[in-house]
Amino acid sequence: MGRTRYPTGARPLLIEETARRRRIESRFVALLEANGFAEVVLPIIDFAEPYAGVTGRESARQSYRFTDREGELVAIRSDFTPMVARALAPALRDSELPLRVFYRGDVIRCDATRLGANREMFQIGAEIIGDASSEADIAMLRLAGAIASEFFENALVVYTGPTLIENDGRFVAHDDDDSDHSYYTGLRFWVYGDDRRKPIAQGGRYDSLYSRFGADAPAIGFTFTIDDLD
Repeated sequence: MGRTRYPTGARPLLIEETARRRRIESRFVALLEANGFAEVVLPIIDFAEPYAGVTGRESARQSYRFTDREGELVAIRSDFTPMVARALAPALRDSELPLRVFYRGDVIRCDATRLGANREMFQIGAEIIGDASSEADIAMLRLAGAIASEFFENALVVYTGPTLIENDGRFVAHDDDDSDHSYYTGLRFWVYGDDRRKPIAQGGRYDSLYSRFGADAPAIGFTFTIDDLD
């Protein structure tokens, strides 16, 4: 029995599932590169201390943490966005802004409120860094909607904040936001597939996040969870 079991919320991907994931990745990468985004690769673990006070309480509770052999408190990656800011902030140059980047990989979360939920999730996301304009907001909303439309006939983007996009059936303004705000500072949005049961992606604006790591740069981004796509 012990040889066939895996930790709760973790499992391997066999041949067909792996091929499916790679096909989805290829479609994402083609769309992001066509829109001028370049890839960055981030580590799966990092010290926990740099993120203290950056992420919300719920995110902190979902993070796996442990003390390594050197006695340092280390966390397994549970949220890409702060890690992107920590990695890029020291190297940002005004002459390079705005910068468009994307990332992909696993995040590990312990969500005690969802029985049977995957703890290991594969995500792909993108950011525009150094552009505080409403044009950047619209560009990211439209790109997230366009990506979702690659997989669903009736994809929907729901957003809170200023009315940026005319309601054409795919973009809907919404006033209520009871989620964990953590590092978000303005516009928030969620992308839904055909069944509308749960978001397949989420994103928003976080104009003060990069300053936590030494760079005064506004940013907006989104992240898709690939496991939720068909």
